[in-house]
Amino acid sequence: MTLRRFVLFLALPAATATVAFGCHSQATPPPASATTSSSTTSSAARQDAFKAAAAQLSRDNNAPRDSIAGVSQDEMTWRDSCLGCPKTGESCTQVLTPGYRVVLRVADATYEYHTDLGGTARLCSQSPGQPAGYAPVPAPTPYR
Repeated sequence: MTLRRFVLFLALPAATATVAFGCHSQATPPPASATTSSSTTSSAARQDAFKAAAAQLSRDNNAPRDSIAGVSQDEMTWRDSCLGCPKTGESCTQVLTPGYRVVLRVADATYEYHTDLGGTARLCSQSPGQPAGYAPVPAPTPYR
């Protein structure tokens, strides 16, 4: 694959997502202090990863884009093609895959997405929020 085709391969999904989601409200990215990156990736790659994760969360949960807030974002290198989040019965190629761990929030629930640099975002974990007005349930006391 030539360099030009490789660049087009990476740029086309981002351009398509920009056109498809450009008219919708935008999710709020994490604050700069909650992101880690290195000189190997650009701020555009970081923004594209955040947008891919927010768009996937919006599709997964039918959440309005403007209700999604970024909590943190870390540059990662995943050890497999499943971005560190294999699903039951799924076969993952063992290959180093650069990307990001993006933590998002909708209301009181948080969602952790893993991304690659090509626009793929996978939900890896979520923590449901408590309904408004409810106190957390304390752990049971062991019987002695």
